[in-house]
Amino acid sequence: MAGDLRVGLVGAGMVAAYHIAGWSDCPGATLVGVADPDPARARDRATAAGAQAFPSLAEMAEIGLDAVDIVAPAPIHGALIDEALSHGLHVKCQKPLAPDHASARRIVDRLPDGARVMIHENWRWRPQYRALRMAMEEDTLQRPTGFEFRVESSGLLPRPDGSFPALERQPFFADMPRFLVLELLIHHLDTLEFLFGPVEIHSARLDRRCMAIRGEDLAVITLVAGGVPGRLIGDFCVPGAPPLPRDRLALTGSEVPVVDGWRIALPGQPGCDFDPEKAYQQSYTDTIGHFVDCIRQNRVFETPAQQGLRALDHVAKIYAIADPSLIPAAAT
Repeated sequence: MAGDLRVGLVGAGMVAAYHIAGWSDCPGATLVGVADPDPARARDRATAAGAQAFPSLAEMAEIGLDAVDIVAPAPIHGALIDEALSHGLHVKCQKPLAPDHASARRIVDRLPDGARVMIHENWRWRPQYRALRMAMEEDTLQRPTGFEFRVESSGLLPRPDGSFPALERQPFFADMPRFLVLELLIHHLDTLEFLFGPVEIHSARLDRRCMAIRGEDLAVITLVAGGVPGRLIGDFCVPGAPPLPRDRLALTGSEVPVVDGWRIALPGQPGCDFDPEKAYQQSYTDTIGHFVDCIRQNRVFETPAQQGLRALDHVAKIYAIADPSLIPAAAT
């Protein structure tokens, strides 16, 4: 492909800022438009990107695009993907591919031959997980015989004034009937597949302690990833944990977690601490760079639409086998 990839961003919410910063640092591509039905949000994001603002993808497509980056709510991902493909555009779409597995299946089933659709799954691009995978590939770290992956936050513990840090940052969490697994742990399921191999869910338990939300704030999942057994535990009500979720990945035989937040400690090597803000943004930038490289070089995406469907298959199984009676009715 000659010249820069001309890209339009669809959606101007909170996470769009990380996408805009990522595109600005991506050689071989230029963000030329931002579309959002809210004119003020579209204008603000477009100004930050040095791009044009539009009320819709249809109008933005008229300026001539090669690809779109969809950062809109999950319920409209399918319609936006269809519209983008009808204009002959390559697509990168934020996770999840759809709100549920059945909707995602319909999206994948109707993809035309040759369509290039990638799921934006930036967790696996965090530097600590890239380093861990590289260590196993280079045999500087033996493949583990087991793991425990904990994701801990105090975001749904009330402050003295009764507010909740997680809901202050993302108010829509409160109304999600399926929260922790669908919104957050889907990242970790994908990361486990990236590190070890295909995931098989064996059992799951869900619970809710915070009555300010509709969905679960605790998940305990037993699974096997690439033949490696382990547990994935997510908890948003952990006293002393940071408000933003902190990952802790322990491997069988290690005395300390190999990943603890933004720190990686490989056996026999000095630990490495990544700057949280820089590394978080870099995970977006590297995901975007991978998309552009694959388009320009006609390579296979790490996370094509089919991988997004697979992730939602795991999510659906977790909700199906967990006992729903363990989640008390939300306060009305």
